Amino acid sequence: MSSKRKWDQAAPDGADGDGPVKATKTEEGKTAAEAAAAAAAIAAKIAAQFASAPSSGGLGSGSKDPHDGDFTHDIDINDVRNRYLLTKGSTQQQIHEETGASVSTKGTWYPDRSKATEKDPPLYLHISATTPEVLQRAIDKVNELINLDMGSLVEDKKDRLRVRRKWPEEKIPVGIDTIRNFNVRAKVVGPQGMFVKYIQQETGTRVQIKGIGSGFVDQDTGHEHDEPMYIHVTGPDEGQVARAKVLTEDLLEVVQAEHAKVKVMLQHQQMELHQAQLQYAAYSAYAVCILSFSASPPLCALTCDSPTILSRSVSSV
Repeated sequence: MSSKRKWDQAAPDGADGDGPVKATKTEEGKTAAEAAAAAAAIAAKIAAQFASAPSSGGLGSGSKDPHDGDFTHDIDINDVRNRYLLTKGSTQQQIHEETGASVSTKGTWYPDRSKATEKDPPLYLHISATTPEVLQRAIDKVNELINLDMGSLVEDKKDRLRVRRKWPEEKIPVGIDTIRNFNVRAKVVGPQGMFVKYIQQETGTRVQIKGIGSGFVDQDTGHEHDEPMYIHVTGPDEGQVARAKVLTEDLLEVVQAEHAKVKVMLQHQQMELHQAQLQYAAYSAYAVCILSFSASPPLCALTCDSPTILSRSVSSV
């Protein structure tokens, strides 16, 4: 892929330097350190201006996005029945054309919202506008779509039970066998799950490791899925799921390459161990033969399996 990935970024420049970096002079005669301090002061001033701008807080409250308008609002749609419609790009474009406000999807969809955290909030819409009037029109439009009756999504004619519309999904096989000193699941999810979280944040999908050895227990059966480990991707939009699949396959290529290196290293270690065992066995047989010959020649003849070892033992005496 052309862009840098979360799982193989290079270390920052200068991280492996041999010594302190000398300050260089700027055109005005100031050192680089002084110039950096001046730049930091300017950045702090700009940040203070953004912080003072009016905003109607919400789920995504915190540092202001520089691309936002002066007025923003967040609407929680994690448990909204029409969230699939609200997260579609065409729907958000329609809201923009009708109201002038920008709408984007944020957060992660949680079937059980109690698992959401402040860092990873539940699914919501982020609305940005240049005036309070534009913002209110967009809010009214979103609420109108939330309350829109789309009828039964799926209905069983036997018992008339409503079932949620199934989101688009992908199952990507991990395809890596378990070997010593290589935890497949840990390598895929990354430190503290950062690789999986990265894919979710970049695509707005839900990514889970399932199957044998995944540690994922199905709530209905109380056991892991009885199939080889795989990555399950679901999302409200097929485009989002397709993007997540590309990132997932890219991640697996990196993990598979690392797995291949570890496998070769283990094979070399196994060969060295086998050779050492053969050498030790030959030395032990030779030592037993010497001891047996010293104690009783007939016993030596019975103990030494190799004529070569026996002849060496006799000649040495």
